[in-house]
Amino acid sequence: MKKYKKFALCLIRNNCLLLQKEEGSDKYLLPGGKAEEEEGAIQALCREIKEELGAEVDISSLNFLGEFIDQSSGKPGTKVHIDLYQGDCQGQLKPCSEVRKLVWFKKDDDWTRLPPVTRNKILPALIEKGLLT
Repeated sequence: MKKYKKFALCLIRNNCLLLQKEEGSDKYLLPGGKAEEEEGAIQALCREIKEELGAEVDISSLNFLGEFIDQSSGKPGTKVHIDLYQGDCQGQLKPCSEVRKLVWFKKDDDWTRLPPVTRNKILPALIEKGLLT
């Protein structure tokens, strides 16, 4: 089975999780992405957030929440591994690059709009940890 690794930001404000809708996708995704050659996790996360949201990650606010693994959305036979960091950003959040829309997702919103790893693993973990109530 194929697999790929991503680094994602869990940004929660007013009991809502920041998600984004990208061009060509009907799913709401966590901000973040893959590392480029020789990038570490934090470096990749900061670059991706700057590219996607136009904001700087507040590195001092980052807290590693864990690795979450599930079927990749839209890629049969592929697993996605997401290293999830909770944290905040400095600057105005705005959709940039391939991001078309930002969404503040509440735990009671429509979970079918989420990819499997977020729906099956990440959201339940955030609720269990009391980060989303």
